[in-house]
Amino acid sequence: MRAIRSCALLISLLVAAGCGAPIVRDVPVTLQYAPVLGQLPPPSARTVAVGLFRDAREGRPEGIVGERVHFTRETDRFKPKDGLPGALAAVAEGYFAKRGTRIERTRWDGSPDQLWSQPGDLAISGRVIQMWFSATDFATRGEAASIIRLEIIAGSPKSGTIITKTIQIEPSKKSHLFFQTREIEGWLSASLSEAIERVLPELERRLVG
Repeated sequence: MRAIRSCALLISLLVAAGCGAPIVRDVPVTLQYAPVLGQLPPPSARTVAVGLFRDAREGRPEGIVGERVHFTRETDRFKPKDGLPGALAAVAEGYFAKRGTRIERTRWDGSPDQLWSQPGDLAISGRVIQMWFSATDFATRGEAASIIRLEIIAGSPKSGTIITKTIQIEPSKKSHLFFQTREIEGWLSASLSEAIERVLPELERRLVG
């Protein structure tokens, strides 16, 4: 009799949870540089000015880079601890630091008028045009996909030349038992890092030599 009552109570709780409003919670994530493409060309710039990056996405919650919907209808919304612009700046800094390049943080926003006053051999800035991670949990597995589109602005303080490059990274959709927060951090960090690695060596070569 006690087992029947316990079972009935459990069913009642599940039904009540299913009828209530779904729970949405913000989950802080740390995004950082994670080498993806292997060996890269040696650096040309001795000092790089890392300027401002801007979140220029449309139709997305401010500061949120993705979400995971559990099969219980609860939703985790992933929010970089330093904000999306700060996360992209950190990835860019990690890329240059890994290559032994000196870094100076500035407030350059890609404006030609401000380029001449930037320190070093190269200045970078940019915009996040699109970035979203989406995961859905089912009873026995999870499915996830993501897309990242960046606009990187690079300039030479010595010549005044500015080059703008856009890149999109869209990994193949994946199925997994369930996606944990640390795996999502790794996924997004790798995508941002790949975008940086595919763009910056060419810009550095063209602007610095």
